[in-house]
Formats: sequence, structure tokens, C-alpha cells
Amino acid sequence: MSQLLNNLAVRFWVDDVPNAVTAGTRLNKILVMLEQGKPLTSLGKQYLVDRGLLVLASLANGQITEDQFEKLARSEREVRISSASAQQQIDDKRIKAEAHAAKEREAAMWLRLGEEKAKRESDPRFIAKQKNRELRRKFGIQTFVEEDDLNNLMTILRKLNSGTRLSEEEAVWLRTEGGDYDSQEIQQVYHRIESNFFINEYKRSGDVWMVVSASSHLRKCDASKEANELLKAISESRLKQPKLKSAVRTTHGGVLRDLGQHNEALKLGEEAHALLQDNFRPCTLLGALNIELGNIDLGHDWYRKAEERGASVDNIDSELRSLIARMSPEKREEVIVQLLKIDSTRYGWLRRKAAD
Repeated sequence: MSQLLNNLAVRFWVDDVPNAVTAGTRLNKILVMLEQGKPLTSLGKQYLVDRGLLVLASLANGQITEDQFEKLARSEREVRISSASAQQQIDDKRIKAEAHAAKEREAAMWLRLGEEKAKRESDPRFIAKQKNRELRRKFGIQTFVEEDDLNNLMTILRKLNSGTRLSEEEAVWLRTEGGDYDSQEIQQVYHRIESNFFINEYKRSGDVWMVVSASSHLRKCDASKEANELLKAISESRLKQPKLKSAVRTTHGGVLRDLGQHNEALKLGEEAHALLQDNFRPCTLLGALNIELGNIDLGHDWYRKAEERGASVDNIDSELRSLIARMSPEKREEVIVQLLKIDSTRYGWLRRKAAD
């Protein structure tokens, strides 16, 4: 079929014309009619004229003979091909020029964007914003910062980043109004800076209370081993006051608890309580240690004694919540069940913990 169509197009010297060899097109139908000797309509003849096929139109009108048609159609075809080739060259040049212009526009655009970016990034305000953003990322602050909080927060972060202590007001703000931004990264650095301060104060003054304060901060920045070394180095001869000796024993017991040395911690906690029986801190230490060791009744008794001596219920619950969270699921469930049996009202909040 395609060969017949092609032969027909060649026969009428229009094989270079699009659609001439495509079945069903208007030009193909006209060629078929001419081949069959059928007359064309006026619209068909006009179609040939409109398409520049003037020799073929003359043949359809009977204005030339078959012999004349072959010579004239061949010449018209050569002109058409030559013209198409010239037009193609023009189109190729135009396309090439447009592509070149497009590349130049793109290059100019990237140059402009680069200049704008360089200008923007050299702006002190932009640099400050970038530094602030990097500082917040460094300290684990992913949440949106309220505009009213930004100055306070960034002042605190810059201080922590430079190893500078926070003022009391700044530390209080971070625990209260700025609590949404008090990340683990901030706490780690804050307690490290505080511990360094008290260690230096101890070296300067020899005041053992500075070791107690330093150890408390070291525990909170995962440096209990360092605190243990500090506390072990304190000579017994320097612990003449019962209050100081009890504080050192309590602090050291907490450090040993962190390090998993529960029996040694229990011994120090009991010594601290014997030295200062009205102080709640040894009681809370002994409460936590006994809960962790599975002595739930005894742990509850020590927490009750801590409350009687001034420890807040909220602080005890917070500590209890923290130590239960670190337990295995099986042990956690066992401890919760036993505490609820001991006092279902006092430990009622644990029901929600068990449900979670």
C-alpha cells in the first residue's frame, strides 16, 4: 500500500510534499482522482493553487498536456526542493541564534542571581541571621522562636557557646519563660560551664562546698566519673562539720548511683542520713536507690521520710518518673504495681504511666 502511494506521488512529481504519500489526506485523494481521470471540484483545484502546486493545478484544469506536465512539474519540484533547503538553512540559523540567545539570557540570569546572593550574603544583617540560625541548630533548638524571646535566647546561646556563665536571671528565664527552648544540648553545656566554675573556685579557695556544687553539675552533663574522682580526693580530715560531711556523702552517693555502684551508694546515703537526720536529701537518695534495687517498700518509706523533712512531692515524683522511665518494661511494670499497692492515692499518677 505504501509503495503504491509513493509511486502515485512520484508519478505526479510531488513525492517531496508532506502528506502526498499518506493515505486519506486531501492531497492523496486528489492524486487518486487525477490518476483515475476524474475531474476535480473547484475547491480541489484551489487547494492545489493554495499549496503552490501550480503545474498540477494546470494539469487538472486541462491547460497543459501530460508531456508538458512532466517537464514543468519536474522543474517546479526542483525549485520547491531548493526553496525548502534554503528555508531549512534559514530555520536552522534562526534556531541556533535563538538557542545562543537563550544561553546568554540564562548566563546573565545566573550571573545576576550570583551577584544578588553575594550582596545578600555580605549584608551584616544576613550574616547575623545565619550565625543565629547555626547557633540555634548547634544547641538543638528546632522549634519556632517567638520574637519576644529571641533576644534573651540568643544572648544565652552566645554565652554558652563562648563558655561564659549565665546570670541567675538568665538561668531562671531558661527554666521558666524560656522552657520551650531548654534543650538537652543547652543543659549539657550549661552544666559543664557551671561545673568548671565551681572546680576552679575549689582550686582557688579550697572550699569543699565547691566540690559538692561542681559534682551536682557534673552529674547533669554525663561526667559522673569526673565527679567521683573529685570526691574521692577529699580528705576525711577536711569534713569536720556534719552538714558538710553529710552533703559530700549524699553527693558522692548520687554519683556512685549514676555509675551503677548501688551498694557503695547505699552505704554513703545511710552515713549521710545518720549525720544529718533532719535533711531530706539523703532520704531521697536512699529512696531512689532502694526502688532501683527492687526494695519498693523501703524505697517508699525513704521517700515518705524525705517529704516529712521538706522535699516537695513534685520533685520526688519527677525523680521517680525519671528512674522508672530508665527501667526495662518488665521491671517498670513490677515497680508500678507494687507502688500502687502500697499507696494507690499517692501514686495514682502511675496508672497513666502504665497505660502509656
